[in-house]
Amino acid sequence: MAAVEAGAVVPPVTTLSFALWGLFGAFAIEGLQFNGAVQRTRCRPWRYPGEPSFGPWPVSVVIRLSIGTGLAAAAGLGDQVSGAFGAVAVGVAAPYIVEQLSRSARLTREAADGDARSAADRRTTGEADG
Repeated sequence: MAAVEAGAVVPPVTTLSFALWGLFGAFAIEGLQFNGAVQRTRCRPWRYPGEPSFGPWPVSVVIRLSIGTGLAAAAGLGDQVSGAFGAVAVGVAAPYIVEQLSRSARLTREAADGDARSAADRRTTGEADG
């Protein structure tokens, strides 16, 4: 692979490029997880007793690929990642990122609800706010 010469202009990574690299990362992790399921069940996982039927498999894959693609595009557009490797990493980590964002939002909402209840309790007992 040739090195970039001094003074050469490297074209910027476009939002579409970020999205496609994120799709690749999401696809890679899906492939690894599917391979693990096949090794665990020693057959197509949807044919194994106790596993979901075939229908949910492609739906979940489409959802997870879409999330990886969208998050990588958003991260690239927001200058959170600067290149292909970062976009691939976002695609791979997409389920974890969404889980952490969801957990953070839930904790923030619970804290806000707790603050609102505390303020209401202070008002009903006649205590001053602050």
